[in-house]
Amino acid sequence: RVLDFGCAGGSMIRCLREYANECEIWGVDVSASHILWCKAHLSPPFHFATTTTVPHMPFPDAFFDVVYAGSVFTHVDDLTDAWLLELRRILAPGGRFYCTIHDNRTMTLLDGALRGHWLADMLHKNAAYKNKRDDIGMLVIGRNTDAQVFYDLAHFRKTLDSTFQVLSVTEEAYSFQTGILASPRTEANA
Repeated sequence: RVLDFGCAGGSMIRCLREYANECEIWGVDVSASHILWCKAHLSPPFHFATTTTVPHMPFPDAFFDVVYAGSVFTHVDDLTDAWLLELRRILAPGGRFYCTIHDNRTMTLLDGALRGHWLADMLHKNAAYKNKRDDIGMLVIGRNTDAQVFYDLAHFRKTLDSTFQVLSVTEEAYSFQTGILASPRTEANA
C-alpha cells in the first residue's frame, strides 16, 4: 500500500496509475475540494480521504509500505513532530518514508540562481530571515496551510531521528526542495 500524504489535486499520484492494479494507492489532503476533484476524476483506480490539520490519519497501524509527502513539510508549521509520529504509526516495519523540505540548499538557491522567484521575494522581505539567515533551526513565514517553512537540514534530521532512520538526502530532488528517504526507527536500528 502506498500513501500520497498531501496529494492536493493528484499531480503526483496520477503518475502511479500503472501500479494501481498491483497495489492499493491512497491520497489524503486537508483540502476537501481537492479530494472531491480527485474522487471524481481519479477514482478508480485510486482511493482518497480528506484529513484535517490535526495529526490523525484514518488508517490502522502499519497500514502502508510507502508514504511520500512531496512539498508538504514545506507548509507544516507547528505540528511537524506530531505528524512524523502519526506517519510512523501508519508505516509498516521495513516501509519507506519520503518527504521534501525547504532547507539550507533551497535558501542558497533562492539567494542566487532563483533570486526572482516569488518565494525568494517573500523570503527576502522577512526580517527574521534577514537577521538569522545562517542561524535557524526552522523559519516559518506565514501561518497554517499557507506557511512557507524552511529548515536547517541538520535540525530537520534531528527532528526525524526519534521516529525515522534517514537513508538518503538528495538536494534539489523536487525542484529546489531537498528529498529525504527514511525508514521507520525500530529497536533494532535505534
